[in-house]
Amino acid sequence: MRLLSSLWPYRCIFTASLYAKMKSFLLSVCLFSLMLATISCKTETPSGSTDTASSATPGLKVAYINGDSILLNFTAFREESERLDAKQMQLEKDLQNKGAALEREIMDYQKKAQEGSLTGKEMQARYKYLAGRQEALFAERDKLAKEILAETEVINNRLQGILKDVLDSVRREDGYDFIFSYVQGGQILIADERFDITDKVLARLNAAVGDLE
Repeated sequence: MRLLSSLWPYRCIFTASLYAKMKSFLLSVCLFSLMLATISCKTETPSGSTDTASSATPGLKVAYINGDSILLNFTAFREESERLDAKQMQLEKDLQNKGAALEREIMDYQKKAQEGSLTGKEMQARYKYLAGRQEALFAERDKLAKEILAETEVINNRLQGILKDVLDSVRREDGYDFIFSYVQGGQILIADERFDITDKVLARLNAAVGDLE
């Protein structure tokens, strides 16, 4: 009879990260805005050549937010991220404890089987019991991982929706053509602080979430 193997690498069973999802969103917003700005800042001349918008669209108004600052100071995002991280850590700890206990039982079974201190019938019964426990623990791990992923997605969509609404409101009120996201590792390498509206957007974000509670 084949002996049961050890369980799994206990750590890193959950791959969901609210921070990673929001950071990816801000990076994609930055890239998309840059593409739109590039397109809008070029016009076709009669000869078919392109010219910059410095003369074609002199009134182009832009601003940017510091995406990293948004992630750090957007209260609802920070609280939800910390809550999810704590929940994931506790679930991992619980599964680790269950897995360690089962692993000890498996090792005890393997030792007795190698020593020949179990009858064939006893080995079959014990093997069936431990295999069932192992499968149940794998199933619990997968179920919890899916639940965490689903919860992260719901929260992420809600916070992204609030951010989009606030940015759209600020854009319409102040007449911005584009609001970029300045994020470390993004497409914008450096920006003039005169166009930074991070504090204004943050105030709106935190107020908007407060109104919803």
